[in-house]
Amino acid sequence: MSDATIDPYAVLGISPDASDDELRHAYRELVKLHHPDHNGGSPESAARFEQIQSAYAVVAELRRSSPSTSSQAHQPPVTGAGTADPHIENRIANLEQELAQRRAQEQRRAREQARQAAAKQAAAAAAAASAENGRPTDEELGYYRTDDSFTKIIDDAAEELADRIRASDGKRQLTQRLSDLFGRGSR
Repeated sequence: MSDATIDPYAVLGISPDASDDELRHAYRELVKLHHPDHNGGSPESAARFEQIQSAYAVVAELRRSSPSTSSQAHQPPVTGAGTADPHIENRIANLEQELAQRRAQEQRRAREQARQAAAKQAAAAAAAASAENGRPTDEELGYYRTDDSFTKIIDDAAEELADRIRASDGKRQLTQRLSDLFGRGSR
Protein backbone atom coordinates (compact mmCIF):
# COMPACT_ATOMS: atom_id res chain seq x y z
CA MET A 1 0.00 0.00 0.00
CA SER A 2 1.44 3.38 -0.95
CA ASP A 3 1.23 6.49 1.20
CA ALA A 4 -1.31 7.99 -1.23
CA THR A 5 -3.90 5.28 -0.49
CA ILE A 6 -3.56 5.43 3.30
CA ASP A 7 -5.99 7.73 5.13
CA PRO A 8 -3.78 10.09 7.18
CA TYR A 9 -6.53 10.55 9.77
CA ALA A 10 -6.71 6.77 10.26
CA VAL A 11 -2.91 6.61 10.66
CA LEU A 12 -3.10 9.26 13.39
CA GLY A 13 -6.18 7.65 14.95
CA ILE A 14 -8.33 10.79 14.80
CA SER A 15 -11.40 11.89 12.88
CA PRO A 16 -11.26 14.61 10.21
CA ASP A 17 -13.27 16.94 12.45
CA ALA A 18 -10.77 16.67 15.34
CA SER A 19 -9.37 19.96 16.64
CA ASP A 20 -5.80 21.06 16.07
CA ASP A 21 -5.06 20.33 19.73
CA GLU A 22 -6.38 16.77 19.34
CA LEU A 23 -4.29 16.40 16.18
CA ARG A 24 -1.11 17.55 17.91
CA HIS A 25 -1.81 15.37 20.96
CA ALA A 26 -2.41 12.26 18.83
CA TYR A 27 0.73 12.99 16.80
CA ARG A 28 2.91 13.47 19.89
CA GLU A 29 1.64 10.30 21.54
CA LEU A 30 2.26 8.23 18.40
CA VAL A 31 5.72 9.72 17.93
CA LYS A 32 6.62 8.88 21.53
CA LEU A 33 5.32 5.35 21.09
CA HIS A 34 6.87 4.56 17.70
CA HIS A 35 10.11 6.56 17.71
CA PRO A 36 12.91 4.23 16.53
CA ASP A 37 15.14 5.25 19.46
CA HIS A 38 12.49 4.03 21.87
CA ASN A 39 12.14 0.71 20.07
CA GLY A 40 15.73 -0.38 19.66
CA GLY A 41 15.93 0.97 16.10
CA SER A 42 13.59 -1.70 14.74
CA PRO A 43 12.79 -1.38 11.01
CA GLU A 44 9.06 -1.79 11.70
CA SER A 45 9.16 1.06 14.20
CA ALA A 46 11.08 3.27 11.78
CA ALA A 47 8.57 2.56 9.00
CA ARG A 48 5.61 3.30 11.30
CA PHE A 49 7.33 6.48 12.50
CA GLU A 50 7.79 7.68 8.90
CA GLN A 51 4.15 6.84 8.17
CA ILE A 52 3.05 8.94 11.17
CA GLN A 53 5.29 11.82 10.07
CA SER A 54 3.84 11.73 6.54
CA ALA A 55 0.25 11.55 7.77
CA TYR A 56 0.80 14.49 10.09
CA ALA A 57 2.37 16.54 7.28
CA VAL A 58 -0.57 15.76 4.96
CA VAL A 59 -3.20 16.65 7.57
CA ALA A 60 -1.33 19.82 8.55
CA GLU A 61 -1.10 20.90 4.90
CA LEU A 62 -4.79 20.17 4.37
CA ARG A 63 -5.69 22.28 7.37
CA ARG A 64 -3.36 25.09 6.34
CA SER A 65 -4.83 25.26 2.85
CA SER A 66 -8.48 25.20 3.98
CA PRO A 67 -9.20 26.57 7.48
CA SER A 68 -12.86 25.48 7.59
CA THR A 69 -13.67 25.94 11.26
CA SER A 70 -13.38 29.05 13.34
CA SER A 71 -11.35 27.24 16.00
CA GLN A 72 -8.76 26.32 13.41
CA ALA A 73 -8.69 29.84 11.95
CA HIS A 74 -7.75 31.36 15.32
CA GLN A 75 -5.01 28.87 16.13
CA PRO A 76 -1.48 29.05 14.75
CA PRO A 77 -0.87 26.77 11.78
CA VAL A 78 0.25 23.24 12.52
CA THR A 79 3.87 22.70 11.54
CA GLY A 80 4.40 19.77 9.21
CA ALA A 81 7.01 17.13 9.82
CA GLY A 82 8.79 17.90 6.55
CA THR A 83 9.61 21.50 7.48
CA ALA A 84 12.72 22.50 9.38
CA ASP A 85 10.95 24.04 12.36
CA PRO A 86 13.49 24.88 15.08
CA HIS A 87 10.91 24.16 17.80
CA ILE A 88 10.51 20.61 16.57
CA GLU A 89 14.26 20.17 16.23
CA ASN A 90 14.74 21.43 19.80
CA ARG A 91 12.00 19.14 21.07
CA ILE A 92 13.54 16.15 19.33
CA ALA A 93 16.94 17.02 20.79
CA ASN A 94 15.39 17.34 24.25
CA LEU A 95 13.61 13.99 23.89
CA GLU A 96 16.84 12.32 22.82
CA GLN A 97 18.66 13.83 25.80
CA GLU A 98 15.91 12.68 28.18
CA LEU A 99 16.11 9.20 26.70
CA ALA A 100 19.89 9.09 27.18
CA GLN A 101 19.51 10.25 30.79
CA ARG A 102 16.84 7.63 31.49
CA ARG A 103 19.01 4.90 30.00
CA ALA A 104 21.93 6.03 32.16
CA GLN A 105 19.71 6.01 35.24
CA GLU A 106 18.46 2.52 34.41
CA GLN A 107 22.02 1.30 33.95
CA ARG A 108 23.04 2.80 37.31
CA ARG A 109 19.97 1.25 38.93
CA ALA A 110 20.79 -2.14 37.41
CA ARG A 111 24.42 -1.90 38.63
CA GLU A 112 23.21 -0.95 42.11
CA GLN A 113 20.75 -3.85 42.18
CA ALA A 114 23.49 -6.23 41.06
CA ARG A 115 25.81 -4.85 43.75
CA GLN A 116 23.11 -5.25 46.40
CA ALA A 117 22.34 -8.79 45.24
CA ALA A 118 26.04 -9.67 45.41
CA ALA A 119 26.27 -8.14 48.90
CA LYS A 120 23.24 -10.14 50.06
CA GLN A 121 24.70 -13.29 48.59
CA ALA A 122 28.04 -12.63 50.30
CA ALA A 123 26.29 -11.92 53.60
CA ALA A 124 24.28 -15.13 53.29
CA ALA A 125 27.44 -17.10 52.54
CA ALA A 126 29.19 -15.50 55.52
CA ALA A 127 26.22 -16.25 57.75
CA ALA A 128 26.18 -19.85 56.57
CA ALA A 129 29.92 -20.18 57.17
CA SER A 130 29.74 -18.66 60.63
CA ALA A 131 26.73 -20.82 61.49
CA GLU A 132 28.85 -23.83 60.68
CA ASN A 133 31.61 -22.52 62.95
CA GLY A 134 29.17 -21.54 65.70
CA ARG A 135 30.51 -18.00 65.67
CA PRO A 136 28.18 -14.99 65.08
CA THR A 137 28.77 -12.91 61.97
CA ASP A 138 30.42 -9.50 62.07
CA GLU A 139 27.04 -7.88 61.36
CA GLU A 140 25.46 -9.80 64.24
CA LEU A 141 28.22 -8.52 66.50
CA GLY A 142 27.63 -4.94 65.32
CA TYR A 143 30.73 -4.60 63.16
CA TYR A 144 30.22 -2.76 59.91
CA ARG A 145 32.55 -2.44 56.99
CA THR A 146 32.77 1.13 55.80
CA ASP A 147 34.87 0.53 52.71
CA ASP A 148 31.80 -0.74 50.82
CA SER A 149 29.78 2.39 51.53
CA PHE A 150 32.78 4.67 50.90
CA THR A 151 33.48 2.91 47.62
CA LYS A 152 29.86 3.37 46.63
CA ILE A 153 29.98 7.08 47.43
CA ILE A 154 33.11 7.50 45.31
CA ASP A 155 31.61 5.46 42.44
CA ASP A 156 28.38 7.46 42.55
CA ALA A 157 30.30 10.74 42.57
CA ALA A 158 32.41 9.59 39.61
CA GLU A 159 29.29 8.57 37.65
CA GLU A 160 27.59 11.89 38.42
CA LEU A 161 30.68 13.82 37.32
CA ALA A 162 30.86 11.81 34.10
CA ASP A 163 27.14 12.45 33.43
CA ARG A 164 27.57 16.17 34.02
CA ILE A 165 30.56 16.30 31.68
CA ARG A 166 28.59 14.48 28.98
CA ALA A 167 25.62 16.80 29.48
CA SER A 168 27.65 20.02 29.45
CA ASP A 169 29.68 21.33 26.58
CA GLY A 170 32.38 19.11 27.84
CA LYS A 171 36.08 19.50 27.77
CA ARG A 172 36.22 23.29 27.60
CA GLN A 173 34.26 23.76 30.80
CA LEU A 174 36.14 20.96 32.56
CA THR A 175 39.49 22.42 31.51
CA GLN A 176 38.44 25.87 32.69
CA ARG A 177 37.20 24.55 36.02
CA LEU A 178 40.36 22.53 36.60
CA SER A 179 42.58 25.49 35.76
CA ASP A 180 40.51 27.68 38.10
CA LEU A 181 40.75 25.05 40.81
CA PHE A 182 44.49 24.56 40.58
CA GLY A 183 45.26 28.23 39.99
CA ARG A 184 46.92 27.65 36.64
CA GLY A 185 47.90 30.97 35.19
CA SER A 186 46.79 33.04 38.21
CA ARG A 187 49.75 32.17 40.42
